[in-house]
Amino acid sequence: MKPVNKNQTFENFSVNDGNAWALAALKTVIKDKNYYNPVYIYGKEGVGKSHLLNATINDLPKQNKVVLLFAKELSAEKIEDVMMSDVEYVLIEDLYLLPKDTALEEKIAMLIEANKKQLIISSTVAPNSMEVSSTLQERLQWGLRTNMTSKNQ
Repeated sequence: MKPVNKNQTFENFSVNDGNAWALAALKTVIKDKNYYNPVYIYGKEGVGKSHLLNATINDLPKQNKVVLLFAKELSAEKIEDVMMSDVEYVLIEDLYLLPKDTALEEKIAMLIEANKKQLIISSTVAPNSMEVSSTLQERLQWGLRTNMTSKNQ
């Protein structure tokens, strides 16, 4: 698990035309879990994806159970543990760093298919450009995908 930055909130996030849709989507799934599932936010490094993940956690009511995971540290066993837990929100940061592991990819696809937990994923790579199995690539595109940019474009 990754520590949450309590200083990153929606209130101190710099909104522009390149990131307003991602912000609106996250605020929507806080109010209505599974409205968009998964939410897949991608864009270059430094555009605020991590800030939005932290802000989402910081804005969730305390009764919601949430976990923030760093893709590079994921394993099939960790995903299985999350699937069996009472966690409601699963945030995965930097999915492009996901280890090459067929079992792990299958577990993530199963997590998405189950649609029992709200998934919010960040990456520098669009879901259809991820070098993962076709099944996982397809599942990543089931919900909302939004490309964040750093400035008005």
